[in-house]
Amino acid sequence: MTEPGSPDFECRSNGVSGTKVLFSEGASSSARQTLYSLGGKYFIGIADPDRICQCRFSRFAGAFHRCPSFSAKPLEYLEFLVHTIRSGRYAVLLPTHEQVYLFSRFQDQLARRVGLAVPNFAAVRRVQSKSDFVRLLDEVGLPQPPARIVGSLDEAGQTFEYPCYVKLPHSTAGTGVRLVTGPEAMRRTADELRRSGKLENVSEIVIQQPATGVQSLVQSIFQRGRLVAAHTTEAIQVGIGGGQIFRHSAAHPGVVEDLRRLGEHLEWHGALFLEYFYDPANASVQYFEANPRIGEAYNATLSGLNLADLLVRISLGEDVRGVPSPQLGVRSHVGFMLLLAEALRGGGRARLLRHLWQIHTGRGMYTGAENEITRPADDWGSLIPELAVALELLLKPGQARSIVDRTVNNYSLSDAGARLVEQLDHGEVSARIGCEPSLRGRR
Repeated sequence: MTEPGSPDFECRSNGVSGTKVLFSEGASSSARQTLYSLGGKYFIGIADPDRICQCRFSRFAGAFHRCPSFSAKPLEYLEFLVHTIRSGRYAVLLPTHEQVYLFSRFQDQLARRVGLAVPNFAAVRRVQSKSDFVRLLDEVGLPQPPARIVGSLDEAGQTFEYPCYVKLPHSTAGTGVRLVTGPEAMRRTADELRRSGKLENVSEIVIQQPATGVQSLVQSIFQRGRLVAAHTTEAIQVGIGGGQIFRHSAAHPGVVEDLRRLGEHLEWHGALFLEYFYDPANASVQYFEANPRIGEAYNATLSGLNLADLLVRISLGEDVRGVPSPQLGVRSHVGFMLLLAEALRGGGRARLLRHLWQIHTGRGMYTGAENEITRPADDWGSLIPELAVALELLLKPGQARSIVDRTVNNYSLSDAGARLVEQLDHGEVSARIGCEPSLRGRR
């Protein structure tokens, strides 16, 4: 474990005293954006297996704790976190990414020690698993693209309607989702997934037709089944894994009410976001994805709704009401992630340099748009991850996939990782993490 004074521990003053918040990881853009939303309000610690994760390069990060991988070694990761919470006197544990799956399963043990807002594990499984989410939408009566659940990708005995998306039960940043255009592509996809081991012990695969309209997302915070706040964005451009990399805040008829119904049905507690397609021609929506976490929420903060702060307050047990509505039309983008998306599309050095220049000068498509990732005026350290990625891409544009994979692996939850979490024994976990008194409310 990382102790004060060891090579893997770093603590520095960031001028903030008060509530101490521990992030579950520091590699994702979600964590970076949450850091901006909470920076200056709380003392923030970062737990991550990567010594050079992007959130470490920030004036808002008060401490860094190098931890085991949560998906490869979930028990060791839990044990590490409890030790860190106790020794660092953290009041809130904030799941910025897929760690919510682990925290939800052992929320009783964790909640004795720290403020934590996560749903019950049965609810998390229903939105985290893509096959269970298909069933959940049907159960609640929410629209989705035509989908069916199959046991394998072998064409014998079944037919597929192309184009279609192949979705494994668990994936992060699109790592378990493939767009398939025909029978030959289906055979190649099946072979690739089989060779990579991603089909091992997988009994349910979702085959879903593409939807039409504007790709959109609604993020929210719930408190014991009650919707506290929601924020909607439309994609101007999508990138890595099909996620929004350029967006603007919006509002779509009926979406917030659908979200409310879903959260009440699941008695949701904590953060939740839904992805969907909105067809402006007939104001219709089709939901296709859900995640039990806050996601990239800085557009909401720029729009006047700080979802991350609401999540901390709920984690501390505060009854949160009277939240303002977000401003519409706020444009923002994920900065150097756009460079990665361009490189993945085959863009050469000249195109990458032009994008980088436009991003920093606010020219072209970036006119009037805020950078959600690199904000040197607020946080000079945010330049370091961007410069590192830009230099690596300019030296070798083909490195884009490798950069994405090694970053996503730090916080992703595969089917194998989900099984490891599900197989953990509650008795063993309780024995390993001990029974220290609760640290909730320490500030």
